[in-house]
Amino acid sequence: MDSGSIKRILKNNWLFNHLTSDELDDLMRKSTTVNYRKRETIVKKGEFISHLILLLNGFVKIEVDEGDKNFIFDIIQSVNYIGLPLVLSSDKYPFSAVSITDTELQYIPLELVRRIIDTNSKIALSAIKYGNDSFVHPLFEKLKSSSLNNIRGRLAKLLLHFSLNIFNSKSFALLIGRNEIAQMIGFSRENVIRTLSEFNAEGIIKINGKSIEILDSIKLEDLAKYS
Repeated sequence: MDSGSIKRILKNNWLFNHLTSDELDDLMRKSTTVNYRKRETIVKKGEFISHLILLLNGFVKIEVDEGDKNFIFDIIQSVNYIGLPLVLSSDKYPFSAVSITDTELQYIPLELVRRIIDTNSKIALSAIKYGNDSFVHPLFEKLKSSSLNNIRGRLAKLLLHFSLNIFNSKSFALLIGRNEIAQMIGFSRENVIRTLSEFNAEGIIKINGKSIEILDSIKLEDLAKYS
């Protein structure tokens, strides 16, 4: 992506849309664009935080490992920040981020971002809202789901999340494998495979290799609420 396109993205973004053209030019000079291939580690848990990372193109998974267990918190798509608000309040990354497609990212010095937030109360409130929408509320939903939903309910919620929030379509190609889906919902790979097959046989979804089409959204929503 050329610098002009990146500047337009930043200019239209809630965090930087109040900056003057000269301020945006200065931000661009102090920022760096980095490309990653599929399955590359972008940040590793425990690394020191020095930049806010904006995903310009592609998809990234956010994951946390505890011992020999790995938990995938979410998948993010462009144009979104990796780990905001955690990066604003931590010295080290409490998570890892791995590309699941070829990606392009903008590294913005964290000191500049903090300065912008400190000097503009509206931006500070927007940052809080962004953090609530992208992290706090999803975390509460996952905690609630882990205590209330069986595998059919959790898998239904995940498929709806993919459809409504990640791909914006009832038809999409899964960018992660069955094992990674299992890591997202807290069940075994075998249970995920079996339940996806059940959904397919019941006409709720249609599976074709790595592609999924949601055929019965109402049934999927009922499963998400009551299973």
